Order: sequence, then structure tokens, then C-alpha cells
Amino acid sequence: MWSPNARDVGGLPTRYGVPTRSRALVRTDALGTVHDELVALDAGLVLDLRSDWELKQPHPLDGTPAYRRIPWIDPDAERLRDPEAEPRLLDVYRNSLTRNAAHVGRIFAAIADAPADRPVVVHCKAGKDRTGLTVAVLLEVAGVPRAEIAADYAISEVHLGTQNGPEFSRTRPETIIGSLEHLDELGGVRAYLSWLGLSAAQIHRLATRLVPVDVPAIVFDFDGLLMDTETTMVESWQAEWAHHGLELDLAGFWPGHGGDITEERYAVLAAAVGAGFDRTASHARRVAHRNRLHAELDFRAGIRDWIATARELGLQVAIASSSPRTWVLPHLERVGAVDLFDHIVTGDEVAAHKPDPAIYELALRRLGVPWAVAVEDTAHGVAAAQSAGMYAVAIPNPYVQAAAVAAADLVLGSADDLLLTELLLHATPKGSTVVTE
Repeated sequence: MWSPNARDVGGLPTRYGVPTRSRALVRTDALGTVHDELVALDAGLVLDLRSDWELKQPHPLDGTPAYRRIPWIDPDAERLRDPEAEPRLLDVYRNSLTRNAAHVGRIFAAIADAPADRPVVVHCKAGKDRTGLTVAVLLEVAGVPRAEIAADYAISEVHLGTQNGPEFSRTRPETIIGSLEHLDELGGVRAYLSWLGLSAAQIHRLATRLVPVDVPAIVFDFDGLLMDTETTMVESWQAEWAHHGLELDLAGFWPGHGGDITEERYAVLAAAVGAGFDRTASHARRVAHRNRLHAELDFRAGIRDWIATARELGLQVAIASSSPRTWVLPHLERVGAVDLFDHIVTGDEVAAHKPDPAIYELALRRLGVPWAVAVEDTAHGVAAAQSAGMYAVAIPNPYVQAAAVAAADLVLGSADDLLLTELLLHATPKGSTVVTE
């Protein structure tokens, strides 16, 4: 039977609002890895972290496809270790996370690449130190609160009966919390795993082993979101007003939604200029100024990284813009981005603009998915996406206050603020059923 220190780490709370999956990750010690229980579990990976010198007899599953042994301890690095510089178990753990990087990277890569629909079993000799560190990192990347991670780690000394033993046999909560704080010093758990050599997709698979994610696509607004054409628009109008010796009052100038109000803006300018206003010359001058600004315009910060990550993860990527195709496509062509998108859905294909959900409903039909993550920069866009049953992320453009998009499911200052792999863990469907055109 399983040893007292064996346990499934499913059922723990996460910051994403769902508990960790059961039968996804089991931790145990070497004595618990008996053949019958492991066969019954049907694990996709049984990962043995022990070193050569610890092997007294063959592993019960040695020679089977599921079994792999990747020693946590790197013998070459171990020879350089100074035990006197590590008076506490915490010191051993902190140094071990970096000293044994070559082996630790292989361990997490093996877990990331294990079959997603079958359990992973991780064990060492006692199931408390190397196993404890491995599981703590996995729970950290899955968003489990550190108090819960510490509680899972701490129970090992109770199971092993070492709570009154020597310090190095204990599993005190502060030991594992201090180890995770060491990862903070290295840039956080995802930065640490990346430093170990794991790809964004592998890190995402580590998280989704424990946290269910089923996002099928990500859909971007265009103006103000993918490209900051709102700023170039405002600056071109400001320049035109300045040409006439006037200052543009932005209050009420920017409506915050799709739709063409160019003529209304020229009417206001004409009234301010008075007799002699030449609308044709004004328009040519303003558009020329805006085109000069557009020559240097690319995607907003972090957006290309999000798209690249989405592609790596196998998500579909689309645009849903209230602007016409004749506006959107040339911008994408100018920066070589047309082929980044599976579908480009534009306002001239629907009867109503945002906040009407028509543009997003059409995008979902084109994608053939029931829901997706939508990324918007305005309140109207957020409302349209949510009405279509989508998870709405708001990244306000410079002319939208964060409070105006507070109804979004998630508000960010920039796509650089959050990795897409972590954003996907937050996202949940809203119940849309639009799937066919």
C-alpha cells in the first residue's frame, strides 16, 4: 500500500478561483512506490529523484515506459558544495535550486512533457526535501497560496514521524516559504523555470497540469489596442487646430467607441476657424501628418509576445475591429503582421458597431469556437465582448481611464504586465454558445 507520506496534491485552492486537479500530481517516497499501487494509478510519468548511491534495489517500474530517474543532485556541482556555508535546511534548499540547475531543469521539463491526461508521480527517498521542492515549485506556478504550499510541505514530518527529530529531518513551513522567496529574488517562479531552460509552452503545461484551462482563442480589438492609432488620431487633430492658431479641447472630442465621426469634427473645427475654412485642404494636411506618425507605429508593448505565445500554445488568434477592412489591413501589411491572425473581422461586415456584440459574435463563428478571450481598450469594446460571452481583458489606451473599463474581467496597464500564459489561467467562459456561421 502507499506509504504514510504519499498524497495527491489535488483540491488545494488557487488564486485563479479553482482548486488544483485531483489525480494529476502525486508525491510520495521511495518506500511507497510499490508496483500494484503504481500500476493501478496508471501514471504517465513516475519520476524518481534519487541519486545512484541511494539505489539499493531496482524500482518496481524500472524498465516500463512511465518510469524515469532524473537525480535532483548534480554530482559535478555537489563536489563544489561547501556544507559549512549551509547551516540551515533553508540554506541547502536555496542553494540547491541553483546549484543543481542542470538536473532540475530536466526534472521540470519531464513533468511538462508528460501525458496531460495521466497522473505524474514524483518521489525521492523520504519524499520531503527534493520531492518537497519539486512540488512546491509546481504549486507556486499553479497559483496555490504559499500558506497552502507550506502546509502541504509541513505535513511530511508528521507522516514520517520526524516532527521531534533533528532540524534537518523537519519540514517547517518557513523552510519552504523561504525557498520560494528565493525564487522571488530570481524574478519569480516563471523566470526561474525559464532560466532552467523551459519554454513558455512547457511552463504553461506545468501550470495547467494542476489548473484546468480551456481557452480556444484570443481576439484583439485593433484601434487603440493592437496599435495606438487613437493617439495618432488625436495628435493629427491637435496639429490641425494648431495650424489655425487654435488649441483643441479634448473634452468630448474622443467618443471611446467605433464609428466614423470625422465630419462632425470638421464641423466643429470649421465653426472655430470661421470664414475661409478650407475643409479639403485641412483634411489633406491632417491626413498627411497622421500618415507620417503611422510610418513609425507598431503594435503596443507586449502584444507581439502575447501573439507569439498564443501561437506556441496552439490557440487561434483573430482581430475584431469596428473599423473597416480598408483601414485595418494596410496597417497590418505595413508591419508584416497579416499572417499572425487566423481571421480579421472588421466593422464593414456587420450592421452595428460596439457596444453591440455583432462583431464578436461574427468572430466566434469564423473561429468555430463557443467563447474566447477578448482584449479591448474601451468600455464599449468590453461590453461588446462580454455580451458575446467572452472573457474581456481591458488594456486602456492613453485616452481611457482605468475606471472606465472597470467592468472588464481583468484590467491591465499593458500587455507587458502579465504573461499570456498566466492570463489564460484567469480566463473562464461566460456561457456563449455561438459556434457556427
